[in-house]
Formats: sequence, C-alpha cells, structure tokens
Amino acid sequence: MRLRDRIPKGIHLKLSILLVTFNHAAYIRRALDSILWQDLDFSFEIVVADDASTDNTREIIAEYAGRDPRVSIRFLPESHNLGITKNYQRGFAAIDTEYVAIIEGDDIWSSPHKLSQQLAFLESHRECVLCACNYFVYLEEEARYTERVPGSDGFRYLDSRQLIADNLIGNFSTCLYRTSALRQLPVELFDVRAYDWAVNIAVGRLGLIGFLNSPLSIYRIHGGGTWSLLSHRQKLTSQLEVIPQYDAITGSVFREDFDALAARLRAAGAGSGHAQAFQLRRALRWGARTAVDCLPPLIATLLRQLIPPVFKRVLIRMIGRRA
Repeated sequence: MRLRDRIPKGIHLKLSILLVTFNHAAYIRRALDSILWQDLDFSFEIVVADDASTDNTREIIAEYAGRDPRVSIRFLPESHNLGITKNYQRGFAAIDTEYVAIIEGDDIWSSPHKLSQQLAFLESHRECVLCACNYFVYLEEEARYTERVPGSDGFRYLDSRQLIADNLIGNFSTCLYRTSALRQLPVELFDVRAYDWAVNIAVGRLGLIGFLNSPLSIYRIHGGGTWSLLSHRQKLTSQLEVIPQYDAITGSVFREDFDALAARLRAAGAGSGHAQAFQLRRALRWGARTAVDCLPPLIATLLRQLIPPVFKRVLIRMIGRRA
C-alpha cells in the first residue's frame, strides 16, 4: 500500500520513519500514536517494514492513513518472513530522505519533542552520523519502568569502542540516522544475525554518535520479544558467538575491544553450559571405556558391540538436557 500521494507533489521530504513490525497488533496503536504526537511542522513519511505478520498489524496501520495531513504511509511489498536482519536491510534500502528515525512496533516514543530535538542536534553537529537518546526500559510483566541511565540535560558523544564495551543505545527505537550512513553499511552485516548493536558499531566508524541524556523513548520487554525470550546465559552466549563475525565485518579495527568483551562474557558464564556438558561427556566416555577394559575380553567385546548404540545415546541426551 502506498499513500505518499497525499503529500502535495513538489514537496521534498526530509525525514522518513521506518516502522518495523511483526505481529505487533497488541502494541502498534501506541507506537503510531507516539509518531503522530511528534511536534514536527513539516511533512514526513512512515515506511512500514512488516515481516509477514500473521495477526492484523498491517490492517491497524492502514487505519491511520489520512489521520494527519503531515503524514504519508508507505507499506513495503508483502513477502515471506525474512527474519529481523533481512527485514531491516530492505527497510534501510527503501529510504530516500536525508534522515531516518526507527521505531519498532512494540515500542513508544515518550516525548513529543523526540524527533525535533534529534533533528536539531544532527543539523548542528555535522560530526555526528547518528543521534540516539536515553530511554525507559519497561518490563511489561512487572509494569516497571527504569531509566537506562539517570536522565539529565545535554548530551554526550559515543563511538564504536564505547558501544562494544556497553551498548548504551540499546535498541533501534532510540535512533535517528543520517541516511547516507546507513547506505555505507557493509553488505556482509546483513548475512549474519545483526541487531542495533552491530549496525551502530558499523555506523560509528563513519563519525561520532550523539546521545541525548534525556529519556525520550520507551523500550518494551515482553514475553513475545525475540531477545526477551532468551535466558540470561543464552543472551550472553549469543553475544559471545557473534563477536568473531562482527570483528571480521569491521575489518578487525576493534579486535582488542571485542577480545576484552569476550573475556568479560566468558567470566560472566557465556558458553559455560556448553563447555561443562562437553567435559562431562568426555569424562563419561573415558569412564565407560576404562570400566569395559577391566572386564574379561569376551564380555568386554560384547559390551562394546551392544552398549554404544543404545545406552550411550541416552546418557548423552540426559546430559545435554541438564546442561
């Protein structure tokens, strides 16, 4: 669905909002309301990158067509489920304005001044390729809001090395980019599992990042979120596993920083479950072989032929589940 013709021809759009959705029917109205709430005095577009939702997310978004004379809504073509990384890739490729802000369908912009403040920042700070902002983390099951960092006035500069050490930006919904920076992302980035962290590390190679200290957005954590479904150890291990890929994509410029992060993740328990299971399997195999070798030759031969196909596999499954 393309509704850009609602904006008079000849008007050059400066800003696009990339709305990324997947089965967000329960949340999408609040995300859309927070977009229309923005105090912008010019026309802009909402580009919808819906990743084959099976609920009525798209239909709800379509209801907002024509509600605000400043806004046009453009749906990217429907396709099969691409996964979050490829869906973002096609979303980035569809943007042709100078700036692009991102909001995921289950997040909310908590201030009507979010976009105007970020645009003003990038307009006056040409050294920056991205402006992010502080935000509230909302734990839906606990109805609890927590600031990512204590809010204050002003801003701070960030770079890629700081993001590797601590992903202060935290999620795409805090970000306003110069579209030219997204166009320079390495293609290889979209062949791996890449979220905001990887994208912003790569963007940070092109210039500084501005971070507004005032919380202007809400990042929702709920049971249906891809990341929130993982256990703490799974999150640590997942992060550890992608570090070599991100190091290669960024040309090993940040090798020392990635190595330091990997050491911290291992110390925190990343990958330890797999390592313990592997060590336990080795110990059991060694113990079984030792016990069999102590038996009379004829009995040992029979056990070697009969036990491995059945008993060994059962033991390994049990060990795997416990690990």
